[in-house]
Amino acid sequence: MTSIQDRRDGREIALDRVGVTGLTRPVQVPVEGDGMQTVEGRFDLFVSLGPIARGVHMSRFARVLADFAEPLTPSGVEHLLDTIRSELGSESAFVDVDFTFFVEKKAPVSGATGLMACPAMISASLESELDFALTIEVPVMTVCPCSQEATGGPGHSQRGYVTISVRFDGHVDLEELVEIAESCASAPVYPLLTGDDERVVIDTAIDNPVFVEDLVRGVAERLDSDVRVHWYRIEAENSESVSDHNVYAAIECTR
Repeated sequence: MTSIQDRRDGREIALDRVGVTGLTRPVQVPVEGDGMQTVEGRFDLFVSLGPIARGVHMSRFARVLADFAEPLTPSGVEHLLDTIRSELGSESAFVDVDFTFFVEKKAPVSGATGLMACPAMISASLESELDFALTIEVPVMTVCPCSQEATGGPGHSQRGYVTISVRFDGHVDLEELVEIAESCASAPVYPLLTGDDERVVIDTAIDNPVFVEDLVRGVAERLDSDVRVHWYRIEAENSESVSDHNVYAAIECTR
């Protein structure tokens, strides 16, 4: 018996993406060294649909994901997409995976440790070859250079967020991207601090004032010097503490 999805569609309009969104399941992502971190992955899975096909069998996406047991490495994601493409009989397959990545942070004086949550995402597609992009958002602290100059002393500070997306050859750890973002800000932020820790963080930030433009350019310099990275997009947004607006800068580069 022929399924309705398998019947011919007389309109003959190809669709770029057809699939399912919001599938969740535990999955592993690499951490520095040879370790893995188990996270809750939120999957959107798609295939392309040719002009004469009425539809796809949506349940097959869930079945493929249920059997997926590999970590979210480029090779693991490529295998997932290749399986989806084969199961759905499509030329190309796509996946977006959102998850929260936790970075262990140690306070600068007390050594108190805590876990900092960073939203992360993997976006990938497979047609003739794999296209794989890794994204993470990192909270940082920034101090305004203008306010420092205006007061002749400490300037106002704000929470900033740096979002780094990269396409790369070989292997890039999420912790590396976190370190790059933090090193280009006025100071890192921490999940757990004592009074002595706060004093050091504030002094560090005051000694390193940066505009949002400085933040993005600093990250770009670091990525430009990394031979593994062949494309990047950097966004930085600061929540202004003395104005009712945020400030933003971005850069995208293919090398």
